[in-house]
Amino acid sequence: MRIIDISGTIYNGMWSYADYYPDFNLKSVEFEFGGEKYSVDVFEGMHAQTGTYIESPEIFSEGGKGGGLNDIVPIEKLFMIDAYVLQIPYDKLGIKDGKRYISLDDIKGAEKGPIPEGSAILVGTGYGKNWDKDDYVDRAWFFKKDALYYLIDKKPFLLGGDSPVWENAVNPEGAFERFYGAGILLFAPCVNLEKINEYHVKLTALPLKVLKAGVCPVRAVVVED
Repeated sequence: MRIIDISGTIYNGMWSYADYYPDFNLKSVEFEFGGEKYSVDVFEGMHAQTGTYIESPEIFSEGGKGGGLNDIVPIEKLFMIDAYVLQIPYDKLGIKDGKRYISLDDIKGAEKGPIPEGSAILVGTGYGKNWDKDDYVDRAWFFKKDALYYLIDKKPFLLGGDSPVWENAVNPEGAFERFYGAGILLFAPCVNLEKINEYHVKLTALPLKVLKAGVCPVRAVVVED
């Protein structure tokens, strides 16, 4: 058995999606209790999309937030679930508007066999190696519409990838209304997917148990037999 950690590291000075998000800052609080001195870590600026996370499509519903990710998805549905890994090297991706993209041909070329309905699909390009780079968000790959539609039609339970941005911000593909309407969990951004050797693996991705949160940071691992 081989275990691969596919969750990105959280640290001071790490990348952020936008200025409206607070910066993560690891601090400590020191105090005395029972005659002893203690120092406890404080995670300032941590939000739902800090690091690797899972987001539920329920947060995009017309009715707004409901019970949250942890109420919608029982923990056993995220523990040692069947996952299929599509390996598509980043440097072989096409370029549009200065950004790399994953095409339908890329997806079909990476399939090594059937993907059963209700499985997890992980799309790895090796881009996770850029996690600590200043332009990590700016250089991220996105899905072409027909590629994402093709994956949606497979009816996965969860779709993950090693890009923090799946849409083209310059000329949007416009595929995400259908994606969220399909009820698929979005799992991103991952690291180390290129280190996975097998096509069929087991995935565990456990979100923090935050009441009513529709998006939560996770610690995630892949297990190869």
